[in-house]
Amino acid sequence: MLAESQQKTARLYRHSQHMLEMGLVSVVIFGLMGVGSVTAAILNVDGSFRNPILAACIFGGFRGCLCLVGLWMILIYYRHELHIDSGNVSHRGGLMTGSVCLSRLTCATWKSFTGCLTLHDGSGSVKVAFGNYTHEEQRELIRFFREALVDCDQHGWEQFEKRCLPPQVEYRVLQTKIRGHLRFAATAFAVATPLMYGILIWQRLNGGLQNRSPGVIATLPLLIAGMILGIMWFAARADLSRARTRDD
Repeated sequence: MLAESQQKTARLYRHSQHMLEMGLVSVVIFGLMGVGSVTAAILNVDGSFRNPILAACIFGGFRGCLCLVGLWMILIYYRHELHIDSGNVSHRGGLMTGSVCLSRLTCATWKSFTGCLTLHDGSGSVKVAFGNYTHEEQRELIRFFREALVDCDQHGWEQFEKRCLPPQVEYRVLQTKIRGHLRFAATAFAVATPLMYGILIWQRLNGGLQNRSPGVIATLPLLIAGMILGIMWFAARADLSRARTRDD
């Protein structure tokens, strides 16, 4: 049986905000790339496409699928809920929903490979993916389920404990550290970009890059620097989103 404090537990957990950010960035970036590539294929200014319409369909279809993935991420963010109330655990995902009663559980499986917990009560099952939540919420959920499942048949806890327990990270300390790394990267690219332009100009003057347009040559160093900085910033946002606490 559940302890009285566990029976009174009532809490709603939502997806970490990084899922929404990934969805929005994917829609914007792949949407712009799709519009640009389709436009370039249809106009076919330099005649590089033998069949402009086919190329436009391929580019548009590929980027459109990536945009749909971004929209799916946004949908998951707004629909996802993990609700614990009066000994019941309910989960709502993008398409599927499920609910189990903790007092009637027949089996609980801790999966270290995927970092999740699967609960079975005979009538259904619920999977709790701890990676969807902040580190604070992960610790809270793991502690709750360890106490609630004392009398339940559990599998895989030892491996899960070794591999999947969230780290102890202070949000403000991590934020300061990441800002320092991003400033260093931005400074490095600010120094390296003129050197890249110098190399490209030297190659152009010596007969190289004849088949490349001046616009491509001019934008290539900035595009590379922007992409790398953007990836670093996005990865940092993921770490900060998981390290954030309710007080931050």
